[in-house]
This record gives sequence, C-alpha cells and structure tokens, in this order.
Amino acid sequence: MDHMTSQQAKAQLAAAQATEVTTTHDRRVHGLATAGFGVAMGAYVAVQRVVDGTSAETPLLAVYAIALLGLVTWQTRAARSVPRSSRLVGYVGLAGSFVLMMATIMWLNIRGTGRLGGVEGQPESWGVLLLAGVVIALPMLVAGVRILRGGTR
Repeated sequence: MDHMTSQQAKAQLAAAQATEVTTTHDRRVHGLATAGFGVAMGAYVAVQRVVDGTSAETPLLAVYAIALLGLVTWQTRAARSVPRSSRLVGYVGLAGSFVLMMATIMWLNIRGTGRLGGVEGQPESWGVLLLAGVVIALPMLVAGVRILRGGTR
C-alpha cells in the first residue's frame, strides 16, 4: 500500500477542491437542450394547428418525436456532468410549459368555436399561432437561460 506524505495529501486535496465538477460546456449543453425542448413544444402546437385534419399530421408528429429524441440523445452524450439544480430548474420549466400548453390549446379550441374572437371554422392567423408557440416555450427558455448562466446554485 502506498503511503503519501502530508505534502502530497495537501496537494491532492487542493487540486480536488480547485476542480469544478460542472464545466461551462456542460451548462451550455443542458441549457440549450432545455430551451430546445421548449421551442419544440411551442413549435409543435403552432404547426399542428395548421396541419390539423390533413395528411401532414402523422409526419409532423414523427418529426416532433425525432426532434425530442435527438435532443435527449445529444444532451446525455455531450455533457459529462449535470449542473447543480439544473434538473429541478428544467422540471419547473417543463411544468410551466406544459400548463401553458394545455391552457393555450384550450384557448385556441374555444377561439375556434367563435366564442373568444376567433372565426368559427377558420384557421388561426400565423400571428396568433406564433404567440401561442412563444407562450408555451417561454418557461423552458427561461429555465434554459438560467441553467446556461449557471444561476442554478
């Protein structure tokens, strides 16, 4: 068994304490992936409203699933560590985006009946759909920026 001197032990302890477990690269990967999930969710809801009832619905769902799977794969392979509290921040962002997604879908459905300013049976304008996508993505975009900047400690 190797015995080390007190100087060697102090040097190893100092080196271990100076090493940051999470790198800027890892924060970037997790932050961008979190923001990407939000953008994918918002974009899917907006574009799905345009292709609703057409033959493009199934391919759109496949592209959405592949995009999410690609983000997950990239995030897990590119990062060597998980930044502190990034999972919690990401889950809070996801919960916020999910709640806003459900509320936005209900709002768009009610607008489609003509009760909230929409025209019954008419598709929504691109402006309304863009706003819906941004609202849905916003919590995860904020979470992604917070993770990216390292403000999750």
